[in-house]
Amino acid sequence: MRYKCIISYDGRNYVGFQSQINGIAIQDVIEAKLAVILQRPLKIVMSSRTDAKVHALGQVFHFDIDRQLDLYRFKGSLNSLLPDDIYLKSIEPVDDDFHARYSVKAKKYRYLINTGEHDVFLSGRVYDCYFKLDMAVFRKTAELFLGYHDFGSFNTSTYDEVKDQHRTIYAVDIKNKGDLIIVDIIGDGFLRHMVRMLVGTMIDTARGQKDIADVKRMLTHPDKRYHVYNISPEGLYLLEVYYSQTYPVWLKPSIVNSREM
Repeated sequence: MRYKCIISYDGRNYVGFQSQINGIAIQDVIEAKLAVILQRPLKIVMSSRTDAKVHALGQVFHFDIDRQLDLYRFKGSLNSLLPDDIYLKSIEPVDDDFHARYSVKAKKYRYLINTGEHDVFLSGRVYDCYFKLDMAVFRKTAELFLGYHDFGSFNTSTYDEVKDQHRTIYAVDIKNKGDLIIVDIIGDGFLRHMVRMLVGTMIDTARGQKDIADVKRMLTHPDKRYHVYNISPEGLYLLEVYYSQTYPVWLKPSIVNSREM
């Protein structure tokens, strides 16, 4: 049987979700605890390889096992073994054709920017921005990213790794809550460091380091040699992964919201 799991985690203590040789990954921790419960080694398949120090509220993975699980007991058992910074939110049986990675229709990421004094309780969970930002320019830059573009200038995946770097951004939602700027981005897929580089570009234009014409040129003439600010990972969250059964049909590449909270 195949099971779909949704987890949340604080990524500060990990080298990312996917197993790596240079430190402890979230995948390593989950697989180790699953092996204890299921009494056999087991590999999980994740929806997204979040980087070191990146967080998640809705990361998805699946695994296969040859028996039916008591989901209530399984959830309680796994959470009792996991450290406090990783939590299993839900588990459900799915069809064998469901794939945590290849069945994805869209993903929603959030980036948090603190424009006020450093907050010790938000340390490692937001980007501390000490620049004065023109929010009108910030939003205008976000509008440029909507729709279907070649985002080759705005990620660190090489063309040898990913030949086609066209992606669609469906929505950018910008909210202000006191000193906090909350940027939600929904797209059909994201390349390595893409969300961080999009937000970094919004900051660069909003503080006068780039202008709108620069960003338009980077979209129409993609080039890895452009200098794009790869903003720190601490403020990034994988918020939700959409599959066919949860895909929001209202998504159209023409939505930019901006509001005070």
